[in-house]
Amino acid sequence: MFLKESGADAANQRGSGGPETYPAGAAWTIAARATLILLDARRNHSVSSMRTSRARERRIVLVALGAALLASAPSRVCAQTAAAPTAKLVGTITDTSGVPLARAEIWLIAGSALRTISNDSGKFELPGLPVGSITLGVRRLGYESATFTAVLKPGKTHRATFPLSPSAQSLAEVKVQDTVSSWLSLFEEHRSMHRGTFITRRDFERENLRIATDILRRVPGVQIVPTRFGTAVQMMRGFGARRCVPQLYVHQTPYSGNFDDFTPDDIEAIEVYVGISEIPPDLITMGRPVCAAIVIWTREPPPKSRGS
Repeated sequence: MFLKESGADAANQRGSGGPETYPAGAAWTIAARATLILLDARRNHSVSSMRTSRARERRIVLVALGAALLASAPSRVCAQTAAAPTAKLVGTITDTSGVPLARAEIWLIAGSALRTISNDSGKFELPGLPVGSITLGVRRLGYESATFTAVLKPGKTHRATFPLSPSAQSLAEVKVQDTVSSWLSLFEEHRSMHRGTFITRRDFERENLRIATDILRRVPGVQIVPTRFGTAVQMMRGFGARRCVPQLYVHQTPYSGNFDDFTPDDIEAIEVYVGISEIPPDLITMGRPVCAAIVIWTREPPPKSRGS
């Protein structure tokens, strides 16, 4: 905001040797006045004098206009570099009965970089969100993925509760032996065939990964692509090859959800088969064509079947 100073105050300030200040747009006024002075001078001179000094007058006008541009540049730069206003969202993820859900993933659909995971109390914080109407995605293993719309105001902290409905899908029970040491015996058997890529928890637990698909980013032939609900896994072998969506398995049981339904903390080991020639014959395909496969072994041993 610029204040207009009186003539006496301005004269005193200039007379005291202090810095001379001008309101916004003063540089353009100075340039205009300089141009008018030059035009008046041209009227008072003879035609021959005007011809000889025309080049010098043009240079003076250009210098005045250049000074005006330089004087007004900082205000334009400041306006362009001003940070866009943001908002913060603080919330809780629950089930339909109101019980808090830990390790649920929340992300901004328009920008997959803004994401977080709920803590043990189901609470989360998402700072730096754009203002206005936004859409958030929420998901957790065992629950249906959902989207929620919110209207955020600049500089405000908003609070919300997002309920998730239990998933109708249930995993089949798997028969295992009584000893925990035999739990990953099939994983080790597949690895001994030297086909596919095998990842254990020891390979990624020190990297502090927040989403499960980050584990797969270093696997040759695997691509992680953004989707409306987060990310998806695709396989590609060689340049120009056709993309393939892998079949997911959890303890050898086909799984129709997403890889990011799991968190890195849920996973003990992973088998990745980029091509159909790598897939072990003992994996169940249920008559569906499978071009690639990923087998997820969770940290908790699968439950024993009744009567086993």
